[in-house]
Amino acid sequence: MAVGVVVLAAVWGFGREGWAYWQERSAKTALEDENLDEASRHIGLALRVRSGRVSTNFLAARIDRARREYAEAEQHLVRCKELGGMTEPLQMEWLLLRCEKGDVDELAPGLLAAVEQNHPESPAILEAMALVYMRQARYHEAKQALNKWVELAPKSSRARDWRGWVYNQLDERGPGIEDYSRALELRPTLSAVRLRLAQLLIDSSRHLEALPHLERLHAEQPDDPDVMVGLAACRAIELKTPDARQLLDRVLAAHPNHFGALVLYGDLERQEERYAEAERWLRKALEQKPRDPTARYSLHLVLLAQPARQKDAEEERVRWEQDRDSVIRLGRLLRTELVDHPNDPDLAAEAGELLIQVGEEQRGLVWLNKALAIDPRHLPSHKSLLAYYEKIHDATRAAAHRQFLSGAGK
Repeated sequence: MAVGVVVLAAVWGFGREGWAYWQERSAKTALEDENLDEASRHIGLALRVRSGRVSTNFLAARIDRARREYAEAEQHLVRCKELGGMTEPLQMEWLLLRCEKGDVDELAPGLLAAVEQNHPESPAILEAMALVYMRQARYHEAKQALNKWVELAPKSSRARDWRGWVYNQLDERGPGIEDYSRALELRPTLSAVRLRLAQLLIDSSRHLEALPHLERLHAEQPDDPDVMVGLAACRAIELKTPDARQLLDRVLAAHPNHFGALVLYGDLERQEERYAEAERWLRKALEQKPRDPTARYSLHLVLLAQPARQKDAEEERVRWEQDRDSVIRLGRLLRTELVDHPNDPDLAAEAGELLIQVGEEQRGLVWLNKALAIDPRHLPSHKSLLAYYEKIHDATRAAAHRQFLSGAGK
């Protein structure tokens, strides 16, 4: 009897371990496939049995880092050190975590040196650096990291996807379309990439090329509002206005503040000379994005088409020019001037202010703080940060900048 119990216990233990091993393998596969929710679910199950294994905790840390859950990733790395000491792979993972949390400038020289020495984690190093640069609107630095990543891992769909996004930010649409298309060749199931490609094709006035991508997405995700808006734009180009309206009606019924749907509806109404309705849709769109030059210009055209609204049209034209010029200026700063003059606090602060104005608050804060890193006494940056923190009612941070400006006599 006792022998039978021991045998059953051993079988149960082996079965339990085999189940946990399968969960860990599934988590690794899901991470490689960029299915982060599935990866997190599988590694959580594996940890129920394998919490004392370095490999399981290490994979859990990588999954948490990919999910931007940095505190959880740090806990797993601490556990790895407790179980197996500080190894070279563990040290590198700590560095990548620090990099993604904001220490990229401090760590970049060492990380890039490791890449030049063909470190086995070079793709992961370049991915972490590119992510931070993209997050901070440092597009040229991101592009450099992504170029190297693509060179080292030409079959990485993620590297192609990210570089396509960066190309789009740099207004290099042709290469962006090529990278998105290549990413889909490598992994046709990447719906988010397919949507980005379709939107970039529409922005490039290549609606007919976008159409098959959007039709496929719509069949897979019939309720996705961005897919329906893109498809509606294509239907409008095909002069299938009733189909376009039907799609937009569905979007706005579920998402009444969807910016793209509101703008497109306004444009459809303008084309059919229903100017009062067009104005209503466009003004609602501008409530969502007050500094968007495309919506502002459409509103200008709607008002211009009405004889009694010429003064209003002129006011909107002036505002459109201001918004357009701000976008152009921001693009010039990010694409050329800050690349040529990376240590100019005035340029960094100007980029920060413009990013905040166009609704990119977090990226704007990065550039304002970068200006202060260059020159801690840079008054325009302190003033901009004070105004921002007062606006969002962050009294503690506002007080720090107010105190500095008071001490500086400003």
